[in-house]
Amino acid sequence: MFSLQGKAAVVTGAGRGIGRAITLAYAEQGADVVLTSRTEEELEEVAALVRRSGRKAVVAPADVRDLPALRAVIDRCVAELGKIDILVNNAGGAGGTTGGAGLLIDVSEEGWDGIYQLKAKAPFFGILHAAGYMRDSATGGAIINIPSIDGVTPAPKEALYGSAKAALASLTAALGVELGQYKIRVNAIAPGLVDTSLVRSALQTPDDRQYRASFYPINRIGKPEDIAAAAVFFASDEAGWVSGQTMLLAGGTPATSDLFRFLQEVNPLPDSRRS
Repeated sequence: MFSLQGKAAVVTGAGRGIGRAITLAYAEQGADVVLTSRTEEELEEVAALVRRSGRKAVVAPADVRDLPALRAVIDRCVAELGKIDILVNNAGGAGGTTGGAGLLIDVSEEGWDGIYQLKAKAPFFGILHAAGYMRDSATGGAIINIPSIDGVTPAPKEALYGSAKAALASLTAALGVELGQYKIRVNAIAPGLVDTSLVRSALQTPDDRQYRASFYPINRIGKPEDIAAAAVFFASDEAGWVSGQTMLLAGGTPATSDLFRFLQEVNPLPDSRRS
């Protein structure tokens, strides 16, 4: 069940965190993988693990914001693995963007453009290129986007990021409708807080971890493997009748902790009511 035997996948942001976990999970389930991110050394480390499991790994360093470079990664998958069955749009670090974090009133035009280029434009045009191959193959394929819980509910101080992720979730729904005629399924996973290097600054102490975990009914922070498991399902034939969906994967919480933490900050309780 959930076998990906013989599938060919492209995973962006594959060198660390969620992308690394997805890449390794795909290899464990039988897929060959093209790995891309900006850091070749990290990709080579993950690729070695993929090959150790008996699957093919193609290292293709690229900045996904460079659309010709992103298209070349997808072309390389077809050239070296013979096809593309799966595309995972996971790349999503800050990417050096400035002016894109904090309150919306402080967002700069540069910040807006940088966030939307990385979080919405790059995955969208990557999808279009991969979908062309999938359509022409007549066998279809699976596209998995990784937006965020911040794209599903208000995320104060990360709202620009969240709005771009919301755009990706909306595109997921529309593409699921439009590409279905070509047997191409498009789905998304919207994680809550996941323990990766991108958020380590917020998880420096046991108290930090306990505090952040307390916002999730299951009372723990997410692991990259949690997201990878959902990505395996969406890529598998068992999800053959699932498309256009965004799965909220956040330990049982319906809203981002950013909302509650912001409200605590701007509407603090008197000390006598803190308990």
